[in-house]
Amino acid sequence: MKKFLKILLIVAVPFLLFAVYSGYHLYRMLSLDPGFFLSGEDAAGPENALNMFFYSKDLPKGIVCGELPSHLRVDDFDPEKYLEIGSAVEFLSRKHDESGKRAGYELSERYEKDSLDGELRSKWGEGTIITKSSKEDSCFRVSKKIKAESADSVVLLEISTSGDSSLYVGKRKNGIVTECVACKWRDGRCDEVFSEGKMDLDPVSGKLLSYASKTRMFYVEGSSYEGNEFYANKMMFDSLQRLVAYEYDNRVFRYEYSSNDTANYKVNILGKSGQKVGFYKRKLKGNREIVKYGTDRGETEITRYFENGKIIKETSKEFDFYESVTSRTKLFNSAGDEVVDSAFYEDTFFPEMRFEPNSFIVKYEYDEKGKLKYYEQFQESFVRMLPFVFLPVKKESREKVGKLKFDYDDAGRLKSITDESVDENQGLWNRFPYYLFERKPGKYQ
Repeated sequence: MKKFLKILLIVAVPFLLFAVYSGYHLYRMLSLDPGFFLSGEDAAGPENALNMFFYSKDLPKGIVCGELPSHLRVDDFDPEKYLEIGSAVEFLSRKHDESGKRAGYELSERYEKDSLDGELRSKWGEGTIITKSSKEDSCFRVSKKIKAESADSVVLLEISTSGDSSLYVGKRKNGIVTECVACKWRDGRCDEVFSEGKMDLDPVSGKLLSYASKTRMFYVEGSSYEGNEFYANKMMFDSLQRLVAYEYDNRVFRYEYSSNDTANYKVNILGKSGQKVGFYKRKLKGNREIVKYGTDRGETEITRYFENGKIIKETSKEFDFYESVTSRTKLFNSAGDEVVDSAFYEDTFFPEMRFEPNSFIVKYEYDEKGKLKYYEQFQESFVRMLPFVFLPVKKESREKVGKLKFDYDDAGRLKSITDESVDENQGLWNRFPYYLFERKPGKYQ
């Protein structure tokens, strides 16, 4: 009987420990807030409060009127940012014949940037116009962006092929954009306001006091959607122009700072009842900058290494609790240009369990003038014998899944970008580097 009890005890204790461990994590998992949007009806959670903290850092520089806010934008490849006034860039994709062999090039997109002139300048003022021509199945589509700026205003008109054209009108004060109103542009007039934002500045010092906005647009992983009602939020700032309160959808978050030091400090994000729901830490140590932040849904830690005042390396680790783990390393050359971006990604359930490990690597090559020459993306797949973090992984395969080639004219201006991906569809997808990863607060530091 005693022997039987000993055997039962040996079997029961590990089982009970595992049951307690599993029960705790299941309870914690179920107690987390449900999935969230970065803005919209479900945006009143701690993750959005953390994202608003990152967004607030740039607010003293003014509102970005007419573009997707940086804290909501998914990193993608945008040829427009390479355009100079008076230049044109062709984005070429290889096409294939029926046998799968390459059959030359097909013009897929063309971007042109010019100064406003003639009737356009008379109507909108001094500024630029970007024209994008797209070809798909022998069908051409044209969209335009007209942007005009002056000392006291900024106007942006986005004319799309879908019919959902928008007009953004901003007002400047003390040299920065402090107000922005966005409306639907139909038949040459402002038909329906869908977004408004306004900053209040101290009349004497010019420092930012508050920012309030309302919108019917919400964003999920960088894509915009339109709701049926307005969602309003408000931010309050202290004398150092630091965010101290954020109000959204009858929820209030407060931000407590450990010191006035801009190099080494900690911020606790508090909910309405005063409980801690998120945090942000920043510390400078020698030639390193260490940033850590998170909520009860996940944490991210980023370390940046500097040499002679320029960044040379950045490492990061992002835990999305009960969802995924990502480790990432970026390397930079002496000019500060990124040359390698490597990320290792795994799904997870319990903290010690790992599934489907894979890696994405991006390499950048520059010419002697420092201009981007090639962009290549590789994907690696791995296997783990059992789904536990303490067991090593073995590489199964490595393949090049994307390549872009940049060509310049004699004046050094970009004239074309060629997608030389092995698989055309895969190449189109891989114009969005790390799209699977760039969806959580981990990208906003």
